[in-house]
Amino acid sequence: MARTKTAAAPAPQPPPSYTIRKHSRSWKVIDSAGQLVCITLYTKGAKEVIRRLELAA
Repeated sequence: MARTKTAAAPAPQPPPSYTIRKHSRSWKVIDSAGQLVCITLYTKGAKEVIRRLELAA
């Protein structure tokens, strides 16, 4: 019987981290790669966006 090699599962990626930055009169949510995720008017909204993104991951 021939043995078949199974491909090793790729290492799990760490979940992206998000930061909140002030931008004029609004707040930007930025991911760990520096990409803009969204712009909100309130910090509470930015925190909620991050919370929901982390739940989805």
